[in-house]
Amino acid sequence: MSKRILVIDDERALLEDLVSILQYADYDAAGAVTGEDGLTIASADHPDLILCDIMMPGMDGFELLRRLRQDTTTSEIPFIFLTARGDRDSQRSGMELGADDYLVKPFSAAELLSAVESRLRRHDNLTQVMVQSRVEKTKQQIARMVTHELRTPLISINTVIGLLTRQLRQLSYEEIEEMLLTINAGSMRLTHRVEQLSYISQLEAGLLSREVISEKGVAISIWDVLTGAINAAKRFAYNAPEGVSVENDENSPQAQIYCNPPALKHALAEVISNGIKFCHPNGVVRISQGAARGRVWVSVSDQGDGIEPEQIETALRAFEQIDRERDEQQGIGIGLTLANAIIGCHDGELSIKSNIGHGTVVMINLPEYR
Repeated sequence: MSKRILVIDDERALLEDLVSILQYADYDAAGAVTGEDGLTIASADHPDLILCDIMMPGMDGFELLRRLRQDTTTSEIPFIFLTARGDRDSQRSGMELGADDYLVKPFSAAELLSAVESRLRRHDNLTQVMVQSRVEKTKQQIARMVTHELRTPLISINTVIGLLTRQLRQLSYEEIEEMLLTINAGSMRLTHRVEQLSYISQLEAGLLSREVISEKGVAISIWDVLTGAINAAKRFAYNAPEGVSVENDENSPQAQIYCNPPALKHALAEVISNGIKFCHPNGVVRISQGAARGRVWVSVSDQGDGIEPEQIETALRAFEQIDRERDEQQGIGIGLTLANAIIGCHDGELSIKSNIGHGTVVMINLPEYR
């Protein structure tokens, strides 16, 4: 696939020449004559490289670069200034803002292409290094978390079984009941982790995908999926606050979806169990569902503390948990990420809205089967 390059210059003739040179070199090049238009295009299309003049009416190149670097979605796009200003102060200003290179007009087509190729190659190399670093970090994180999450309930189960084996005749009925509850909690926690790892493996292996679901899925009512999901969520939320209840509003129970029922049930259970775990004691997790305009929607709202807007992205990233330092949490931080991935395989979408002090609402929409 051709690299996408955005050229921004208020001199239309020069802009057309630059775009033509890049297109002739097999780049997917587009142009903008103002900084404002360039910012709009860059924010929407996320090109692989931006070439930009400095002196432009309205938003100049410096301001455009400043805006791009402040936005996390565009901050890493390589940026080359094209300008007739070759003085050191201008170059220093550009580099301090995060420019990657500086071409002084006039320059030849060969110089332009050389700068473009060099910058793209360097960016690709840096990206590869960063990806490898993230992968390695994630592997280490997974190993630590999974080992802890599998070992902890096993230790608890084995310890209690050992006590029961050695002291069964000396234990009261209440003590035995308490120990059995401990074994049950550890077993549910362990089962949940194994189920999560199983679905992660299916996603990674391509056994759970849009294509597979399209070929092997079945039609089922959203009500049936939700009923199973609520039961599973209560198992997942074994460490929930006391007195939390789940209410399922019956809006369009007959609405049909085409899905992998066990996988979709698991995804919805992850969302519902999150609501249960973060709800206030004696609070209510309310589930609503309905159908409109060819889509089936599910809403899961809790009565918890809510989360900050910037934490919503964290909530959807794998192996991360919000405020783990403040609130002791069990788990590997994969629940919402896994739910989002499974729902995506069903051509669905998951979104989160939260109001600090008033709880969080997770919205899920899926294609309706007719």
